[in-house]
Amino acid sequence: MQNSASGPRSTLLDSLSWVEYAFQPAGLPAPAEAAYGHQRHSARVVSSAANFPPKQCEADGVIADGTRPVAVYTADCLPVLFADAQHRQVAAVHAGLTGTLSGILNSAIDALIARGATSRTLHVAIGPAIGPCCYELGADRIKDMQQRSDLPPLHWSWQQPENLHAIRPQAKAQQQGGWFDLPRLAQSLLVQRDIPAAQIDIVKVCTYCTAEAGSSYRRNTHFGTGYQSRFSWIRCREEPIPAG
Repeated sequence: MQNSASGPRSTLLDSLSWVEYAFQPAGLPAPAEAAYGHQRHSARVVSSAANFPPKQCEADGVIADGTRPVAVYTADCLPVLFADAQHRQVAAVHAGLTGTLSGILNSAIDALIARGATSRTLHVAIGPAIGPCCYELGADRIKDMQQRSDLPPLHWSWQQPENLHAIRPQAKAQQQGGWFDLPRLAQSLLVQRDIPAAQIDIVKVCTYCTAEAGSSYRRNTHFGTGYQSRFSWIRCREEPIPAG
């Protein structure tokens, strides 16, 4: 992961010369021409034509038509950017825990495959989100997930992990629950769909303790510090940058 003035970077997406993207800092607007949906933690994915101007319909994933950028807005949820190297198509997905468990990632993969992609041609970057260092879930919620046969093994711990890169205090336990790794759940679900692990990148920036101030909805509920949405977007370049 590299940082820039426009936010953290994904080494994986940076390797694709035909892709332009950003995990923007909280509070910055999406590109004026970007398409994004009215997000409701659903499993619905649509084309950019259905959500430009933005929020024309409810959707938590948008696939680009042509070179129009597609975006999602998040606070602690996962912004997930897809790039299909075979047909040079891209998608942006909003995947909180509810949407992830509802199947938003599968919906995005299915929609991209319907447009010509294969699991082996997809490259995926999971952007800044609340990390296991700060994401506490109740024991009952974790138990319910463990009983689902469609989910891969979960990554969580009773003991709170220390984030050595934290720039503000980590979350304090509120419900004597477990510390849950949402990015790892998304990664495991993608691998479960035969996307190669080497083609999945997790940008390890926790919105609660590591990102810029105002990034975390959960931190706001704990301290009333306020928060602003983070836009993450991706597009196909009209002309790829020449190699070398």
